[in-house]
Amino acid sequence: MRLIDIVQGDTAEIPAEAIGLRQFLAYARVSTDDQERAGLSIPAQIREMQEYAHAKGIAIVEMYQEAESAFSDESRRPNFWRMVERAKADQKISGILVHDHSRFFRDPYAGPQVKGELLAHGVRVYSVTEPEYDPRTIAGLAIEKMTEFKNASYSIDVAFHTIKGMKENLARRDAEIGYCFKNGGAAPWGYRSYKVQRGVDRRGASIMKTLWEKDETVVAGRPVWEWARHVLIELRLKQHASLDQIRDFLNEHDIPSPRKRYWSPSSWRELLENSALLQYAGYGVWNVHAKHGRHRPASQWQIVEKAHPPIISLEEAEAILEVNAHQRKLGTDRSKCRMASVRTQGSRYLLSGGLLICKRCGANLVGYRNQGRLYYVCGAKAYRKGLGCGASMQLRKEEIEDAVATEVGLLFESWTDTKRLMETINEELRAVRQQQTSGSVEIVRELAKIEEEIGNIRQAIKGGLDDMEWANTELGRLKAKREGLLARQEAFGMEPTVPQFDLTQVEECRRRFAEAFAQGTNEERRAFARVFVKKIEVDPESADIWMYLVSRPPALIQKRTSAGLTADVRIGLVAGAGFEPATSGL
Repeated sequence: MRLIDIVQGDTAEIPAEAIGLRQFLAYARVSTDDQERAGLSIPAQIREMQEYAHAKGIAIVEMYQEAESAFSDESRRPNFWRMVERAKADQKISGILVHDHSRFFRDPYAGPQVKGELLAHGVRVYSVTEPEYDPRTIAGLAIEKMTEFKNASYSIDVAFHTIKGMKENLARRDAEIGYCFKNGGAAPWGYRSYKVQRGVDRRGASIMKTLWEKDETVVAGRPVWEWARHVLIELRLKQHASLDQIRDFLNEHDIPSPRKRYWSPSSWRELLENSALLQYAGYGVWNVHAKHGRHRPASQWQIVEKAHPPIISLEEAEAILEVNAHQRKLGTDRSKCRMASVRTQGSRYLLSGGLLICKRCGANLVGYRNQGRLYYVCGAKAYRKGLGCGASMQLRKEEIEDAVATEVGLLFESWTDTKRLMETINEELRAVRQQQTSGSVEIVRELAKIEEEIGNIRQAIKGGLDDMEWANTELGRLKAKREGLLARQEAFGMEPTVPQFDLTQVEECRRRFAEAFAQGTNEERRAFARVFVKKIEVDPESADIWMYLVSRPPALIQKRTSAGLTADVRIGLVAGAGFEPATSGL
């Protein structure tokens, strides 16, 4: 290396640390086509960041790119989280470059948390288009909070107008065909969506609209929409076929599902919901689903009649709903016949209920017994009679649960603030004591009411009551009730004062978390795990298990190899996950 090379800027082949350049990572993101047209395309962002880095004497060590909304599910931004983890792990990295701070995060809650973690590792986020500030100063903190407010308010405003536009679009009818436009999303099985051009916008770009029509694709000798009607009317309505029977019928006739080759009962559970049946009856239904798979109440749905060609009539849809209700009642009656002990035990599988997911097909992993041992397998295998997403893989129940429990314990220990945990525990204890106190007040009221009733009976006796036998019986009952209440009141009086945990005791609780977690029921342990874990993805191709954490980057639980645990572990070092090839029964 020569000094003249540094003076002339010819440092392409010289390591950044050798010439004293600050080493940064860079992140470019777009979320809509409009941002591409507005000059915020990824190439445009990269060009401006490179110009900024050259002017400021910064070496961009690695460039990360993504086409995803910052307000979407954060697990859908894997490159972003890889960048954050690289910045926190590599001591040579001192900053992250973005085009503007909204490219990094718009969420007013999670964004500052991630920036704070980076700052604790000596890494700051810099915008190439906004004023530079130091968030560790009072003025810089004020600017940062105003920037966060601006970005969050912009997103809220965009969301408001987007929803408003989608409502208006749903109610508009195509002038040529007469049916309503759609807001996107997959059409129900039996329909297909297609686009039509309806004019141009002010920039001269084509205005494309989406409509639905019956799917005329011929499968097994008849159009798909006819198969949909056959299942709804002939099987479900007339024969009261169960979800399993519908699944078997379609799989036996080699009729593929919309997403995968084979059907499962869960697919038809969705297609028989109220909103889906309305769509089959020709109604446009929107705003049914909220974030994270939740359903909104029917009062919030947007419904338009004659929105597309119907496959069934509204009367037939109503009749199918009655069959659904009848089938649910049968299922409830069957469940009542089970042993009470079986019902109260709950699932023996800690990671059931949608926490463990197959990355290949998106199905939940479910409990499975094979040759006397307990495993987790892809639900596509368990519920489709051996059909499904591909080669099977079994996870040994004990080992994967132990690995996840260990990871949750490490997260609890590292994320929990001792002082805040102490305040939370003491607040819960005070709430319990307050509830007990309110019970004591209720006893006083009951005692006063009993004394009043006893006084009324005695007054009646003095007044010449004829039925003395009734009076004596009633007085005996009231006195016995009074004695029971007095005993309860005395027990409340003997209760000690509300205990208060100090920092030493709470720290001991943190250290003994693993023991307490192991002693809880599966329902309790599952609820606690969900405080930290959003989902766990199992990749049957690479045999990796990715744990997506709540407001945190995903953690990779890696299987044990002949050389020991691999180095690519995100948070903590976890024991082997116990992979085994499927042997039989699938």
